[in-house]
Amino acid sequence: MAELPYFDLLIDERQEGGETGQLWENQVHWGYWEDPKTAKGTRDDYIAAMEQMDHVLFAAGKVADGQKLLDAGCGFGGTIQQINGTYSDMDLTGLNIDPRQLAAAEAQTKPVNGNKIGWVEADACQLPFEDNSFDRVLAVECIFHFPSREKFLAEAARVLKPGGYLAVSDFVPTLMFFGKTPIWMAIRPRIAKSYGTLGNVPLRGYRSMGKRAGLELAEKRNIRKNTLPTYPFLLKFFREQGSADAQKTMIVGTRWMKWLSKAGLIQYRVYTFQKPA
Repeated sequence: MAELPYFDLLIDERQEGGETGQLWENQVHWGYWEDPKTAKGTRDDYIAAMEQMDHVLFAAGKVADGQKLLDAGCGFGGTIQQINGTYSDMDLTGLNIDPRQLAAAEAQTKPVNGNKIGWVEADACQLPFEDNSFDRVLAVECIFHFPSREKFLAEAARVLKPGGYLAVSDFVPTLMFFGKTPIWMAIRPRIAKSYGTLGNVPLRGYRSMGKRAGLELAEKRNIRKNTLPTYPFLLKFFREQGSADAQKTMIVGTRWMKWLSKAGLIQYRVYTFQKPA
């Protein structure tokens, strides 16, 4: 299992009542603002923006009532909770390699609207499901933590039903050679001390990786600008309300991510893939 310092911090803070643990109690990802100029810089605004990011992925994945859906890398279950509260007659599965996250997700998620919810501990690159099992697969801001983007895409293609959709959000460097440049090699370990590995840079590009996996790239969006208010909010939050451990763990990595994102060196992309019918 990859080392993820921020999740280790959040597990501890959930038990101790820390502010960062409460902020990321359900959702643990960047926010989405349709108009970034409207961002208020408040806790409630950021939480609402995280929920809105879920809905961006739901639209990308063409989520609808009555589907069987897999949320790979489900964290504390926030995305499953959003689906559970929005859609009906769903058969939902949250998958994660960390049993601590799954325990928290299960404890705070109760099925409503005729939905069914299950939690599975497994590697996203070795999905323990039969072929053609799911109508939809989501991977919300987590694929960079998996052992391999390409292996996950292949596994998602395998478990999707023909005609099914996969939606993925990912941080993608702008330049294909960026992964081997000295500046990136110097920055990566600083980010890793906060957020863990961002994985190997997808040098092939998502269209090519999807094609090799048996998926067709139906749509892609760069929503980098819509995520930018995340950074000033988080940095202010960590400085003013974060514990000493939170400040030590989170501030440096977040600063570097802010710089890379504002400079346009890292894009925030949302991809929609379809398995041919």
